Amino acid sequence: MVSARRLIFALFIISLAGGGCTTSWVRERRLAPTGLAPQDAIAVILTLPLGDEQMSRLENDVTQCIRGALGQPYADLRIVSSDEFRKRAFPDPTTEKIAPGSFSWESLIRDPVFYGRVASLGLRYLINVNVEEGSRIADFEWNGATNALGGPAPLLHWTRENSTLIQAVVVDARHRRIAGGVLAFATGKSGAGVKIITFPFPLPIPYVTASFPNSVACQGMGEGLAKFLTDEQPEGEQTRSQERN
Repeated sequence: MVSARRLIFALFIISLAGGGCTTSWVRERRLAPTGLAPQDAIAVILTLPLGDEQMSRLENDVTQCIRGALGQPYADLRIVSSDEFRKRAFPDPTTEKIAPGSFSWESLIRDPVFYGRVASLGLRYLINVNVEEGSRIADFEWNGATNALGGPAPLLHWTRENSTLIQAVVVDARHRRIAGGVLAFATGKSGAGVKIITFPFPLPIPYVTASFPNSVACQGMGEGLAKFLTDEQPEGEQTRSQERN
């Protein structure tokens, strides 16, 4: 009886939580050469219609992902806060708004008035980020049958597919041009359900699987931007894909 209880407890612990598979890819489009010195300065801003707190959290997340990917050689990289940049670039937010498109940024960075406002910040790059998140029910299953050998069998199961797309436009503030862009996408399935074992007696066991496309996409964006900023590559497009559990 003790062994049976231990088996049941072990099955419960194993089935309670699991990791979902997350698939991701990163693409970059380079329009101009880049380069980053350890003492340079960058700013990361979002142009989404979000509340201040949520926008600040997302900006900080992406900034930390970039800093983490750059590593120790860029420990002294100066980060200009998004609040400071907005105050300098758009002193009157009621009449001036940040446009999300790369063409808008190209015209802005070449505008003498706008450039005069932000020049004192000493920015090497301005990184304009947009985040899109999606979620849908991917699968729902009800099965009254059990495993003939007494092992766990699905009784009730549902799966939700979550996805995150992060888009970044890299503005070369020193040369007043668009250097290019980076896309990072991640999708994964999370779910929950109940399994049932029939030996030594019928017992329902709940389980949960989770995936975290937000963190995977952020990490991919950080790595993609770190490579984009530090590697001087010819113009063109590059793609890399990976699968994480």
